[in-house]
Amino acid sequence: MKRYIFLLAALFLPAVMFAQGTTSGAIQGTVSDAAGASLPGANVVAIHQPTGTRYGTASRSDGRFTIKNVRVGGPYEIQVTFVGFNPEKKEISDVELGETVEVNFALEEGALTLDEISVTAEADRVFNADRTGASTNISQEEIESTPTLSRSLSDFTRLNPQVTSGNSFGGANDRYNNILVDGATLNDVFGLGEGTPGSQAGVNSPISIDAIQEFNVDIAPFDVTNNGFTGGQVNAITRSGTNEYSGSAYYQLRNESFVGNYVDDAGNESSDYASFDEQYFGLRLGGPIVEDKLFFFTNVELKRRSSPLTTGILGSGAPNTFDFPGSTFQEIQDIAANQYGYNPGSFGGTLSPAQDNNKVLAKLDWNINQDHKFSLRYNYVDATDEEGISRGSSSYSYTNRQYNFNSTQHSYVAELNSSFGNNASNTLRAVYTRIRDSRDVVAQPFPEVEISLPFPEKDDYGSFFMGIDRFSQANALDQDLIEVTDNFTYIRGDHEFTLGTSNQFFTFDNTFVQDAYGSYVFRSIDDFREGNPYQYRYSYLLPGGSPTANFNGIQLGFYGQDKWTFTNNLTLTFGIRFDVPILPDEPTSNPQVESSFPGYSTTRVASGNVLVSPRFGFNWDASGGDRTTQIRGGWGIFSGNPPFVWISNQYSNTGADYGRVDLRYFETDAFGEGFFSPDPNAQPSPLDSGSSLEGISTTEVNLLEEDFQYPQSLKFNLAVDQELPLGIIGTLEGVYSKMMNEVKFRNINLEQMGTSIYGRPIYGDIYFSERYGNTSGSPNRVDGEHFTNAIVLDNTSKGYQYSITGELEKQFDVGLRASIAYTYNRAETINNGTSSRAISNWQYNENVDVNNPQLGTADFERRHRILGQLSYRFAYADHFATTLSLIYDGRSGAPFSWIYSGDANGDGRYDNDLIYVPASRDEVVLADDNWNEFNQWIENNESLSDYRGEHVERGTAREPWSGYLDLRINQEINTFSGQNLELTASLFNVLNFLNDEWGVRKSVDGYNNYQALRFQGYQEGTGLPKMDFDPQNVSDEELYYTNDLGSRWQLQLGVRYNF
Repeated sequence: MKRYIFLLAALFLPAVMFAQGTTSGAIQGTVSDAAGASLPGANVVAIHQPTGTRYGTASRSDGRFTIKNVRVGGPYEIQVTFVGFNPEKKEISDVELGETVEVNFALEEGALTLDEISVTAEADRVFNADRTGASTNISQEEIESTPTLSRSLSDFTRLNPQVTSGNSFGGANDRYNNILVDGATLNDVFGLGEGTPGSQAGVNSPISIDAIQEFNVDIAPFDVTNNGFTGGQVNAITRSGTNEYSGSAYYQLRNESFVGNYVDDAGNESSDYASFDEQYFGLRLGGPIVEDKLFFFTNVELKRRSSPLTTGILGSGAPNTFDFPGSTFQEIQDIAANQYGYNPGSFGGTLSPAQDNNKVLAKLDWNINQDHKFSLRYNYVDATDEEGISRGSSSYSYTNRQYNFNSTQHSYVAELNSSFGNNASNTLRAVYTRIRDSRDVVAQPFPEVEISLPFPEKDDYGSFFMGIDRFSQANALDQDLIEVTDNFTYIRGDHEFTLGTSNQFFTFDNTFVQDAYGSYVFRSIDDFREGNPYQYRYSYLLPGGSPTANFNGIQLGFYGQDKWTFTNNLTLTFGIRFDVPILPDEPTSNPQVESSFPGYSTTRVASGNVLVSPRFGFNWDASGGDRTTQIRGGWGIFSGNPPFVWISNQYSNTGADYGRVDLRYFETDAFGEGFFSPDPNAQPSPLDSGSSLEGISTTEVNLLEEDFQYPQSLKFNLAVDQELPLGIIGTLEGVYSKMMNEVKFRNINLEQMGTSIYGRPIYGDIYFSERYGNTSGSPNRVDGEHFTNAIVLDNTSKGYQYSITGELEKQFDVGLRASIAYTYNRAETINNGTSSRAISNWQYNENVDVNNPQLGTADFERRHRILGQLSYRFAYADHFATTLSLIYDGRSGAPFSWIYSGDANGDGRYDNDLIYVPASRDEVVLADDNWNEFNQWIENNESLSDYRGEHVERGTAREPWSGYLDLRINQEINTFSGQNLELTASLFNVLNFLNDEWGVRKSVDGYNNYQALRFQGYQEGTGLPKMDFDPQNVSDEELYYTNDLGSRWQLQLGVRYNF
């Protein structure tokens, strides 16, 4: 009930939203006589020809006119009349999203009719007074011709040269982006997925690409109405109906029959790809309800996919193997069934988990009159993804580990665009979005069990998994979001003033209890049989605790801007924003936190801090009006919000709602034969009287540093666009972003015990395991009696990204379009922030000192990128047209870090310690005394040799270069009048199609890090680090794995009927 009262109240609060994007374009110009004298009061009418939508205004005292909030697309007919002068009309082929098209009129005296004079004016997507910062417009034509494997926005955002990887803009964290469709937020606000809601359930884009008309990819848009990001912004609009009924029915298919093979570096040919199937079914339809007045558009799209797990057991003949025989699986399965009454499921055969999603979009556009236009859009998504079963070379799951990830979304957007006289206009927009995500266990609930065993034929360990994933045992999220936007624009003389206010209202109900059924790690089959674990983790509800994290959020914003046409060739934009995040709900109070960690409280939240964002942009036509040389740029502060899951951590992990046990055998005497409980509802708990855990009162807490601020970045942009000979357009552009309020994480429950001889802080006792050949740590805690970890979310001003791009493009008259761009990119950060959990963001941040991390190369950086595009359309024989589109996307490999296997600082974590690079033989102790091989490995790696006598920095190593060449062929066959049949073939990884050895993609076998050395402790007396170096472990064969599907050519076939 509380949620609905909150949402209802939000409707009556001041109008606005936190991150608003334009959904329209504009037309402006001057009306003068033949001598150049201004003609005030001339009547100007713009008509959107496909719909008959009319926009009207009159020229002002200086002869200038502006028509705001016009529909994107075209063509437009602009009519100008003035008493005593010949009327004139011009045609604009297209108005792009967010663009202002300049159309000037010089009327002749006389009395001719309107139809006697007609001139065509062309819009220019490069040389435009509205362009300031780095931006790429992607038109409907490009959407329809670009090769797209996943039908996701990232297939198109890559057309921006500054996009480095996936949806990372300039090397920034992709969680810091903002995605808008029809002005409504479409990014994953809570931050659990991959950019958009539903992505965890396999929804590549909540709105079908077929429903998108056009979008912009912006890195530094200096207009103050843009906000909610420190990375970049994607702003898209959906299609609308016109005065003609039109539509399209389409189908796309991809399966193993259209997948090739590859040859790896060792000359081994891949096996045939396992059976899979991916199909899209879609229909779109639009047209008039009342001609020139009321229009509809609708789109329905279904996706059906099944993907194989390509790893099998030893001797299965699968492309990849988990090298244990079936007898080992059977023995474990028998113990689970006979001793614990649990069927873990099967382990053989090929599995193909299913992924289904359905999308529906419906839209109405109403031309109320010449001054007022209204639109209403509804979007629905329903998706299910079968997850939980993972099989690879180092771990393998039984089938009853499966759960279904279900996601349902409803989104409503209403927008009213109004004009008031000749000088004023307004946009009012309201949005409501409802998202429900859940992980539903399919089989019998059972604790997560991991059994770690040595491989029979190699010096390594593999893990068997059964039971429900520890993070999915209690995991559901409800989100409700209300946005309201109002932007008022007033034009006076050379100034265009914009005033707006913005609010966004959130309600979250987050159920996330890791290890709610308990999770166990066993280090032998006998230990599993005896129920004697190596590690036990369990979260349990404390008396009086809240089972879920429920909280509300509000974003308030106020802004103003002056767009000043300083001269005909120079446009200046000045603006400022004030944004205020508010969290009205306090987390549960935990007095023990205040006692153990003075100055901290679980009730502290990031609320009420004002974020100030001044901006300045400019556009200068340096050619004096010819628009052949354009210099543009600006600077400004951009404010975003962190993924709200980071804020939710403060509500979920108060230590007063849930207790938490996380113990290993060397930290407790509680373990022993029979400790394991197969009943998820009866796990060993400190609350149980007589339990071996009785008296343990540990829990984990997430805290906030005082005066924590939401992320902000200061961006600088400078660019030159130049028309070159032969009609080629050249652009040189630089973008620099300096982080102002970046995030970092610290564990304040760690107390430093000492420092290694090379300066590494030591936070606990370190134990060497003969079995694994590496170390474990037992942390020295500030308050180990009550807390395991106490993770603080804090700010830092360290971190930056910059990119320099050179681009050439040309549009030929014969239907050919070509461009090529090169981008140099650098990005450094304190913490990559790739996880939803505070503990993970802290513990997986590779560094020398986990509580004082230093700058390192960001995971999202791609040092060099080459982007080439070619599209050619030609019609022939009256009934046929063919479009060929090629995209080459080549980029440096992802950065990764050299780390130890084991715990080198006693913080209790195994994979976050950067290695020490010795300058000489006597600085380390090698287990196999193989200094020459170790030294040669260092010398052969620039990412190591530059750090002799130091700890290596994060992200110094680099995966191999990867190049993607994709081709799409559209074949149109005209059938009846205005209708055609379209056949499409998209070939991905064309290089591999041409040669089996080309297009092979390799990645490091880790999460942007690699365990190069086994750390074995510190030598007594000298304190020298002891380590085990295995040359085979750092060979290319072990270091990199081949992206199996990504290294093969793939063919996607489609058929579409347009009517």
